[in-house]
Amino acid sequence: MRKTASVDVPAVSGRRAALRQAEQAEVTSSGVDRPRAQARQRMLCAAEKLFAQHGYAGTSLRAVMAEADVDTGAIHYHFKNKLGLLKALFEERVQLVNAQREALLAQLEQRHANEPPSIEEVLRAFIAPALRTAYGSDESSFNRVAALCSVDPLKEVREVVFKAYDKTALRFALLLRRVTPHLSETEFQWRLECMYGAMMYIRSDNGRVSHMLNDRHRSDPVEKVIEQLIAFTAAGFAGSQMA
Repeated sequence: MRKTASVDVPAVSGRRAALRQAEQAEVTSSGVDRPRAQARQRMLCAAEKLFAQHGYAGTSLRAVMAEADVDTGAIHYHFKNKLGLLKALFEERVQLVNAQREALLAQLEQRHANEPPSIEEVLRAFIAPALRTAYGSDESSFNRVAALCSVDPLKEVREVVFKAYDKTALRFALLLRRVTPHLSETEFQWRLECMYGAMMYIRSDNGRVSHMLNDRHRSDPVEKVIEQLIAFTAAGFAGSQMA
């Protein structure tokens, strides 16, 4: 199993920091006030860190303001409220994963215009981009946020997650349905639920299995984790209809 995320989720850095700098330069050149653009990025990064550590309900706007070194006016100017902050975070962070998934799914559809792709190919196009960004990268804290918010007790929080991913997820589900004609609609939907459950467990990174099995496989590289998850889920979708 992969390395468990520490309790103290690190601040966003590396590749993401470079992207933020580019974004700030772009908005500044277009006439947007640089300090406001920088404050907005600090608030998003602070929210990501704190949501990953404490969950949505456990994070206050006051804590975000303290982490980002901004006042109440800045929060309300950019996001209105905490839910608005969460929406902005998802809108920004999921763009890369969605773009990668869309590109891979489009390639599959073009390459297999006359014959369907394999179940494994379809799963890889959807699973690999998410896990590559989740595993030991600047995106790791956001993937924990996404996993936690997708099972949040508040409907409005879950809907933020669904809206961010739904378009690409539906394209994936329709293609996967085409390559699993042996399953009834009920069987397909149940196995899709199980696939999402496995993905969310890995992305949430709570370390339960690693702890139970004395830390085995925690250092596995991301590509091995991806192949393990694809093999597991592909076997489920390829399995025969239940009686």
